Amino acid sequence: MRLRPNILFITADQLRADALGCYGNPVIQTPHIDRLSERGVRFERMFAAYPVCAPNRASIVTGRYPSVHRLRSNGMRLPGAELTLMQVLRDRGYRTYGTGKMHFGPQWHFPPDGGPIINPDPSAAISPQPDDDQFPWYGFDRVCLTEDHRMGPYGDYLARHGYNVWDELHSASYPQHATVRSAFPEEHHQTTWITDRALETLRGHPAGHPFFLWVSYVHPHHPFNPPAPYDTMYDPADMPLPVWREDEVERWPQAYRIKFFAMEGGHEAVGMCDLADEDWQRIKAYYYGMTSQIDANVGRLVGALGERGQLENTVLVFTADHGENLGDHRLLFKGTTYDPVTRVPCILSWPGNPHPGETRDLLASSIDLMPTLLDLAGISLPQPSPVQGVSLVPSLADRGHRVRDALLIENQGPRRTVRTGDALLTWHGVGTRGELYDLAADPDCLTNLWDRPEAAARQPELLHLLIGLMAENVDPLPAREGPW
Repeated sequence: MRLRPNILFITADQLRADALGCYGNPVIQTPHIDRLSERGVRFERMFAAYPVCAPNRASIVTGRYPSVHRLRSNGMRLPGAELTLMQVLRDRGYRTYGTGKMHFGPQWHFPPDGGPIINPDPSAAISPQPDDDQFPWYGFDRVCLTEDHRMGPYGDYLARHGYNVWDELHSASYPQHATVRSAFPEEHHQTTWITDRALETLRGHPAGHPFFLWVSYVHPHHPFNPPAPYDTMYDPADMPLPVWREDEVERWPQAYRIKFFAMEGGHEAVGMCDLADEDWQRIKAYYYGMTSQIDANVGRLVGALGERGQLENTVLVFTADHGENLGDHRLLFKGTTYDPVTRVPCILSWPGNPHPGETRDLLASSIDLMPTLLDLAGISLPQPSPVQGVSLVPSLADRGHRVRDALLIENQGPRRTVRTGDALLTWHGVGTRGELYDLAADPDCLTNLWDRPEAAARQPELLHLLIGLMAENVDPLPAREGPW
């Protein structure tokens, strides 16, 4: 009997869709991911269910919105009772593995004074590696984990090779928009280490069982510090300038003005308002270098599957937890509801694909990935199902298939977004300016129509649509057991 297909699930952290050659970027070099797109199907409108790391990662593996699975912000923990993709696969005979960044729990302890983490204090960093008695961990048989601060197994590895983990900038270092060469050579770099651990896992996997392997890269998350030669792979002068318009700042919601003018503290308060064109170009060049390093390692993974004769029985997925502003709107990092942050790459290749190199343009969400992968593996969702996402498999056979006409995106605090084919609305709270964009006339979202007279009819229509989506997407469990 033929084994169920293996699943190699590859994610990058903070990778926007248009930073790949296969998504139309004319500058970046991503030949391995581009070849994966040529053999698979590329989704053009895949959006994060939440444009921040931990909540959306939990949505990927549960098929549920953050308001339902309860990991609603970085610094929170995914409840152990949540049913994950890994657990369902494991229950059906898969060996389940993970290498890299999972981020299902906090990375740092709060400092004693309650202030921001400024100095690299080892006592504040939490190792992501579970203890042996915690397995299976969220459905994983085995993991080898690392996070932004590199403590845990990777930090131990660096120490054995004579390096100090704190010599490298990390997600709590200042400044977060730094562009520097990594303190570690490519052979010992975190991206390489994650791939090396994945290759070891493949070599040790026993025949006779299908595997699920999640390879999760920390980059191209800020700060922007690739190793040589990727730090000089791109000339900043060749980088296209960000998309923005000066007067858009006047009509922003307050949350974006706070980011832009660094009006509050924290590790992302970097004074974006003071950055010049050459700063944005330099940042982009380093970000592209980090992305090209990931591409090279994707090539290593796919090559290893080919050498082992496993490529033809493996589902391959490449995606990201969310994107990156990267200077568009003169903003950096994540958290906004602009497409550069919410739209993520999603490439899906599977055994016997009769549609190589094709694209699909339906509105899709991170919550759809879990049911899609289970569908490709021939595994039904448990009943009653907790999953809110929808399998995208029917769209693979029928490029006209749609699963929804409007998309819900959650965000921090009260912020909620509805996105249709031609409009984007984000509610920022009572008494606060929100966002409304006409995507047909303004695809880059440079003119906020929130309180403009010309949007007087469209705004309540979209707000009612948003209310409907929020009301429909409450937790489907527990199931009703009787008439009363």
